[in-house]
Amino acid sequence: MKIRSQELALGLAIVGLLSYTACTAEKTEMRNQEVNAKQMPKLMDGVFATDDHLAAVYFDLNKSKMTDTAMETVKANAEWLKNQPPFLIRLVGFADSRGSLKKNERLAERRANALRDAYVAVGIAKERMTIVTRGAEEPACQPITEDCLSKSRRTETLLEDKALAKS
Repeated sequence: MKIRSQELALGLAIVGLLSYTACTAEKTEMRNQEVNAKQMPKLMDGVFATDDHLAAVYFDLNKSKMTDTAMETVKANAEWLKNQPPFLIRLVGFADSRGSLKKNERLAERRANALRDAYVAVGIAKERMTIVTRGAEEPACQPITEDCLSKSRRTETLLEDKALAKS
């Protein structure tokens, strides 16, 4: 009987050790996937992708005019863009879900145009930029709250990803 207890204890210890090892390996793999996901650009539009260095520019409700905060973002984005190869830039305008489809499309286009004009004013060549609008098609987050709606009123700056363009 004593031998069986020792065998049982040894077996349980081995099972516990194997479980711990498997759990640790799984956590390490999950951390590696998170790091890799952060390093990979989030694909947005064909060969254009977001970049961690390019922040979205946010707008007030029913407005396409740049605020002081928005202009600070524009300047920071432009400084980074000036130090990169002259890749093409795509500006994607958005609106929140309030208002008609047509109104949101026009507003998103005005926002993208305002961002393009602001980039031109700080030295980014207009010829590098194209404009696309998504209106309220892609909300910034869920569930739809006032905070989420304010994050949806934006224009994203995407950069041509040469690796994607070659594939």
